Amino acid sequence: MVGLLAPILIAAGVAWLRAGSVAGLRHLRIYWWPGAVAAIGVQLILYNPPVDQWPSAFTFGPPVWILSLAAILAVVVRNVFQQGPIRFAFMLAAFGLGLNLVVVMANGGYMPQSAEARLAVRGTVLPSNANEMHLHNVAPTGPDTRLAWLGDVIPQPSWVPKANVISIGDALLALGMAGLVLITIASGPHQRRKLADS
Repeated sequence: MVGLLAPILIAAGVAWLRAGSVAGLRHLRIYWWPGAVAAIGVQLILYNPPVDQWPSAFTFGPPVWILSLAAILAVVVRNVFQQGPIRFAFMLAAFGLGLNLVVVMANGGYMPQSAEARLAVRGTVLPSNANEMHLHNVAPTGPDTRLAWLGDVIPQPSWVPKANVISIGDALLALGMAGLVLITIASGPHQRRKLADS
């Protein structure tokens, strides 16, 4: 998760240096944002103790995760229809979320994770019985895995704090959100005044 925030933080830093202020973020409008916050909240509850150990979580957890991903995607797609360059950032994020949703649905509510990529990042592989004691949203890639190339196959560099294995969809989502922050800050009031004075 921290690694996915890195592009967003870098974009915010670059935009702040260029615009001299982050005041543009005050004008960012995200429609239906409570739906995304609620969906993320459900995920945090679902995959943390004590809920991740409840027997019912193993039954209902995967479909609930699919529904929460779909809810976040709906929020992002709604915002694609905004005017201006931020719509392209939302489009990129929506494409990434859509890819994640497709691969998770194709694999029964789990994101397939490459054993080689996980080994490169964490030094251990995800045990095949990892979901027997605690509910996880990932499962090791195996012979029955569908669309494995859309799963968690990209090892983050070791210099990234809490490096993890991410998917193509994760990378596109992070780039889309980074673009959103960059565009919003760069088009803030300070930048608009500079353009008006020139």
